[in-house]
Amino acid sequence: MLQLDLIMNKSYIVKYKIIDDMRTIRFNNNRRISSSLFLRKEGRRETSVSNASGDKIPKGKVPFLLLFFLLFLGSCSSDFLDNKPTDAVDSGLVPVPSNAERIFNGAWYNLFEYGTTYANIGYRALMCQDDMMADDVVSRPMYGFNSSYQFNDVVMPSDGRTTFAWYLMYKTIDNCNTAISIQATGDDDTPEFRHAQGQALAVRAFCYLHLAQHYQFTYLKDKNALCVPLYTEPTNPNTKPKGKATLEEIYTQIINDLNRAKGLLDGYVRPNDKSKYKPNTDVVNGLLARTYLLTGQWDEAAKAALEAAKGYTLMTDAKNYMGFNDISNTEWIWGHPQSVSQSDASYNFYYLDVVEPDSYNSFMADPHFKDTFTEGDIRLELFQWMREGYLGYRKFRIRSDQTGDIVIMRSAEMYLIAAEALARKGQLGEAVKPLNTLRNARGLTDYDLTGKTQEQVIDEILMERRRELWGEGFGITDVLRTQRPVVRVALTDVEAAKEYDCWQQNGTFKKYHPEGHWFTSFPDGTKFVPNSKYYLYSIPEKETNANTNLK
Repeated sequence: MLQLDLIMNKSYIVKYKIIDDMRTIRFNNNRRISSSLFLRKEGRRETSVSNASGDKIPKGKVPFLLLFFLLFLGSCSSDFLDNKPTDAVDSGLVPVPSNAERIFNGAWYNLFEYGTTYANIGYRALMCQDDMMADDVVSRPMYGFNSSYQFNDVVMPSDGRTTFAWYLMYKTIDNCNTAISIQATGDDDTPEFRHAQGQALAVRAFCYLHLAQHYQFTYLKDKNALCVPLYTEPTNPNTKPKGKATLEEIYTQIINDLNRAKGLLDGYVRPNDKSKYKPNTDVVNGLLARTYLLTGQWDEAAKAALEAAKGYTLMTDAKNYMGFNDISNTEWIWGHPQSVSQSDASYNFYYLDVVEPDSYNSFMADPHFKDTFTEGDIRLELFQWMREGYLGYRKFRIRSDQTGDIVIMRSAEMYLIAAEALARKGQLGEAVKPLNTLRNARGLTDYDLTGKTQEQVIDEILMERRRELWGEGFGITDVLRTQRPVVRVALTDVEAAKEYDCWQQNGTFKKYHPEGHWFTSFPDGTKFVPNSKYYLYSIPEKETNANTNLK
């Protein structure tokens, strides 16, 4: 019998109570199928699902076809779909050298496929949240990260998204710690084992880099500020809870992990594009570049960034730029592949895709953001007035099979890191070289340095980061890193009085007045300021209650 509970509630018509983790439907013979796969194919817009973060899902009834299909699957042969759950390392895996790669894979899939609601699926959801909290995304008042746009979720210790973000990172770290802790000697010390450990070290560093940027203000503000606990060994029921480590301690661990990973991954070659989820030395150099930029080590940041970018050719036309769903893209250094059988992370595209008829179209662009682009820029072609007057940015498109690969690191970002690091060091002539490499690929001429101050050059590079990395999860962390306020400017009366031909999902056009930012201050009514508590994630209330060292 299918263990699927339909729960009635006056605030919505029906929701699914999904056994295990709100993401997987379990049959009594322990076979599992991805619930989101069927929700996408059989009525994702017709089903109400609860969301602890307060985002609203359109009400409706559960499609009869969906229930029939699920019941039909429950009686199918056991070989129909026998995927292992990907929210944890298999408890049957003994931490021995031969299992190191499988343990790493479990850690990786936890990071990107674990979810608690359809607004919280894997690390891509946190990337969406970070951009929604910043300057250049306008939230269309539909389901999908409205609470983030209004700084009304992760700032609250009791919020469901707060708990999700914390669990996602520390569960992944714990799984990585298991792989890293394995000792190998003799014949067990194989290249495959060393590569798996190097990849686990890189992902652990990635997770701690995320934590350091989201739970405390920037390192360059106060490196001695307390942040989050630092665990480097697998935990068990007898593990003593730790207090907060300083930013300096965390960044020291990150750099040590990455340098160790680089040595272990020396000579490792990924066999194909689908293996781009596995860190190699390019990924490690990219993570080092991010880390050095955050800690003000300008020479090291530029060097690591340019090393990481080698061999990853920049896109030069709008056709290649539009989509951002294919891990074989020549710019992508690191990404997470998706397939029909492993596709929960793809659900994030329903918030980002502004063209797909059944998408939520949550992520719209600020019209003032478009004004920062100049003629000849291939990215200008991606803008389209649509829907009820919102400005769409057609960067992310879900594929026809309802999947989309997730981008994590691109060579374009590396050129921007190198440019910024060199500019902050005062080497403006050198700084514009990587900047112009990117500009030229996007159809623009070289940046003119004539009469420009160091501050003006840095500002231009930071603006180019916003143009290039829109929607890729750098919004609020760049705000925190540069210690500036979020800037959202509502449309003026003159701007709002204009009319535009807006694309409709049936292919026609209809005139609407434009829509821009509608939330331009903090929830308490105060103006956006630098280094605000609203930009940071809170530690979950349940965690601080269980571990008094965190209070």
